[in-house]
Amino acid sequence: MKVLFVCTGNTCRSPMAEALFRKEAQQRGMNCECRSAGIATFTGSPASDNAVAVMKEIGVDISGFRSTSIKAILADEYDIYVPMTFNHAQALVQLGIGKNKIYLFDSEITDPYGGSVDFYRKTRDELSVCVKKLADFIQKNYGDNSNDTSNDK
Repeated sequence: MKVLFVCTGNTCRSPMAEALFRKEAQQRGMNCECRSAGIATFTGSPASDNAVAVMKEIGVDISGFRSTSIKAILADEYDIYVPMTFNHAQALVQLGIGKNKIYLFDSEITDPYGGSVDFYRKTRDELSVCVKKLADFIQKNYGDNSNDTSNDK
């Protein structure tokens, strides 16, 4: 199972979601490959300082993270695309991603960019709940396939 998290700049929300989901999947014994990308970013930017700080608080290190433009990985095939907002979902559809591959969280994830550490913590905690629901969804709907990272489904 290959999962791609998508936001605007790929320095705050989607890197946090990627790392949180990776941790959740590992704890559940799911063999999921995950990445993140930005709709409007340059490849190679580091995660924001506050994102790194709030993730470190929970023992997750994203200090080595570097952003990736969605355009740089469009040729890759993902099973599930997870946008942070409805506008990101619309952008994915415009880029040719099938609606059936897009998983929307229960609510939009507000961009903490430029905000306080407390705002980043709130975003991190919201994402933590959302990625657990995503892991539940994958296990319920893909069963044993969530342990298979091949594209032969």
